[in-house]
Amino acid sequence: MSSTDSDAQVNDRLVRAALADPAITIPGFDSSRVFALISVVLSSPSSPRKRLLRAIKTVYLFQIDNDKGETGTWWLDMRKKGRLGKLGPGQKAPLKPDVIVKISDRDFVGLATGRLTPQKLFAAKRLTIRGDLDRALSALRVLSQEREKLEALAGPAQRDPQREKGVWAEYKPPSGGVVSQVKETVEEGVERIKAKL
Repeated sequence: MSSTDSDAQVNDRLVRAALADPAITIPGFDSSRVFALISVVLSSPSSPRKRLLRAIKTVYLFQIDNDKGETGTWWLDMRKKGRLGKLGPGQKAPLKPDVIVKISDRDFVGLATGRLTPQKLFAAKRLTIRGDLDRALSALRVLSQEREKLEALAGPAQRDPQREKGVWAEYKPPSGGVVSQVKETVEEGVERIKAKL
């Protein structure tokens, strides 16, 4: 078994764990998948965490609204440890955020997948940033640099041509169990990546 194969297996396990982790995912939000994949990028054995921490040095709070009018809140610590989590109603982030980002679920996934630009969303007033704008844009630049890793972990592309939803469809666990669905999704993603090589 080569080191590339073992890294892929570790990443597959990390993706399954992150997608099933209630500390990261919120049902009804496609953004949960993006945050789960970011968590995997930060915690994988070949993680660029130290480089990202040196480059960003910021704590973020993301307030994301879905189509049903619900709001999900995530915090991302890129100042000290390179970790993230979701917040429940009335909860405060473990560290005071330097930047607060308000955006819709669909637009956030569009940013993460590169289908939308922050400038376009900001000009259209679909993206609100409180705090240091330069730090917010630097995080988006770093996210775009890591997009290749996110895409590799994302699994099969499921685009909806009628909406700017990004490459990931909303994750809905089947009645047969979360682990089996995640395993199938990861296996399909691995096969697609192998086919491209």
